[in-house]
Amino acid sequence: MKHAAQVADPRPAVNDKSRAVVVALLATLAGAPAGATDGPAAPSNWTGFYLGGHVGAAAGLASFSDPLGPPLFGGTVAAPGFLAGLQAGYNRQVAPQWVVGLEADASLLAAAGSNTCLQSSSTINGSTCKVMPRELATLTGRLGFLTEPRGRTMLFGKAGVAWMRADVSANPNNAVDSSDQGFADEGVTFSDTPDQAGPTSQSISSWGWTAGAGVEHALTPAWSLKFQYDYLRFSGMSLATPQTNTVTAGGTVNNLPSSGPAGVALDMHTFKVGLNFRFGAAAAPATDGPATYGTDKSAATPWAPGWEVETGARYWYSWGKSQNQNANASPNLSTNLVSRLTYEGVMGQSGELFARVDTPIDIFVKGFLGGGGLSNGKMYDEDWGLSAALSSAPTAYEVTQSNVNGTLHYLTGDIGYSVTRARDHKVGLFVGYNLYKTTMNAMGCVQLVNPASGVCAPPAPATETAISQFDTWQSVRVGVAAETRVWDRLKIGADVAYLPYVAYTGLDIHRSRNPPVYFPVSGTGQGVQAEFILSYQTSDAFSIGVGGRYWGMWTNVAAQSDSPSNLFSVETARYGMFVQASYRFNPAR
Repeated sequence: MKHAAQVADPRPAVNDKSRAVVVALLATLAGAPAGATDGPAAPSNWTGFYLGGHVGAAAGLASFSDPLGPPLFGGTVAAPGFLAGLQAGYNRQVAPQWVVGLEADASLLAAAGSNTCLQSSSTINGSTCKVMPRELATLTGRLGFLTEPRGRTMLFGKAGVAWMRADVSANPNNAVDSSDQGFADEGVTFSDTPDQAGPTSQSISSWGWTAGAGVEHALTPAWSLKFQYDYLRFSGMSLATPQTNTVTAGGTVNNLPSSGPAGVALDMHTFKVGLNFRFGAAAAPATDGPATYGTDKSAATPWAPGWEVETGARYWYSWGKSQNQNANASPNLSTNLVSRLTYEGVMGQSGELFARVDTPIDIFVKGFLGGGGLSNGKMYDEDWGLSAALSSAPTAYEVTQSNVNGTLHYLTGDIGYSVTRARDHKVGLFVGYNLYKTTMNAMGCVQLVNPASGVCAPPAPATETAISQFDTWQSVRVGVAAETRVWDRLKIGADVAYLPYVAYTGLDIHRSRNPPVYFPVSGTGQGVQAEFILSYQTSDAFSIGVGGRYWGMWTNVAAQSDSPSNLFSVETARYGMFVQASYRFNPAR
């Protein structure tokens, strides 16, 4: 199909007035180019100061070093999160295809994660460490290379210094007589009364370093859209450890003071989509349209927003982790953890259908529906406060391992408004809903510590279902969807959503007990969902692509629905790569 210069929007004037108000409001909130509703143009150059905003997903991994020795289990905490912030910088185009610059950015985060820590042996009462990253900031140098013929697409690398602040805590796990926890048949009582210490918590901050890369594309001479990945490393932090205790032969408790500070290090991966405004550049686009797909590039058909429908299919190959944590809420125990089920490294394979419809008034709806199977994972069942039936093998902590299989199903539906939309790009805000359901079956049981005296002695066969977990997550989504063509046939897109309200319901069935025991759980929390896509258009209508997706959700502490004395919190994350093929009807060419 032939291309032509951009023309004025032919829609009715009454719509223009209301459109201008909405665009101005959304542009203020999102940092979007309200005046950039026409097509792109090559900037005269990239030199100048710029200011912009960004949203994205963060995947953090904190490591805790135990003063008492290497961890028997755990020691690291994964913390998924959503981030949003501002960036400012200066570019200088030093050659026709080279740009150097300096950039500073700052982000606020909604992120949380917890896991076992300070567990150096099975006779010591370990802790649960929680990490909540709050703020990030970086100062980096950038080096860019202009690749698109008119200099509108810049590939860049960046490196520099970074700063981070996070809230961290270590809460001692349960150290109470097993008979008080309903496990009297699994061991004898403690001969002494343990001291149940309170948590240690503090706000820590650190300077570190960062390196990253990305692509930035000029939508107009003034406005540009960027997609960016950053790695950040922080170390040298510390956290005071809480008081603890050990169990010796015969169930004797030894109350111990704090063992000293634990070292803390944090690695973070961030994925961002952002908009920049360059001062001193013309905001209006020029009249040279984008490169065409056809052989005739003399082009003369005008473009204006109309109906567009795109639909396709994906295959998602993913990995996931889920944690179900049970704390005792009795007056003497506060919220000390009793047990934790961790489903880790669970591989998922799913297929899905997706679609997006854009209207002439720039309202769009989009969504996808998918499902598949889970396999190849491991489930770790940890328990604290158990004394062993054999006095020769006292146990304050135990952990078992099972194999995992199951299913996953999910759907998402969003409605939004395109703040800027042209022949080769779209940037919009949306609200929506996500449903994510998993069934996980833990098969067999092997004792990882004290194998002669644990709950899996002898080991259960791999064909036996020990525990089944049914999880349902329902979320409200608020986010940004953006895409732009960075070359003749190559397009980059991103969809980033903050989940301000997540409702969780779950059922944990311990099938190996006689009779089986049921633990219904519910709670609310927050989360993040993000995906980035690189697609190639083989024709005006058909395209193929590859992308990455990251989901993380977590709940606040809530009481078990059938037992108010038990407190539960649940965390889940799933990430992976997908391939897709799509067909667009009425393509905006």
